[in-house]
Amino acid sequence: MSVDEKTDSPMYVYESTVHCTNILLCLNDQRKQDILCDVTLIVEGKEFRAHRAVLAACSEYFLQALVGQTENDLVVSLPEEP
Repeated sequence: MSVDEKTDSPMYVYESTVHCTNILLCLNDQRKQDILCDVTLIVEGKEFRAHRAVLAACSEYFLQALVGQTENDLVVSLPEEP
């Protein structure tokens, strides 16, 4: 049904003010447990597990680096700053 179509029954919308926060907390818990992490970042020799989709959604740099990659366990080494 399109937005323009009218229905005979009333429509109810539930808006949560904590939904976004809960999603981020759950994703962080999954990351800490290495659940569904599909990329490893190497920064100054240290490894960090992460969710590819979260990195791509938060950063244009990671979006460009990760889009089109098909490996299940990618490793991305960040360049050292001069």
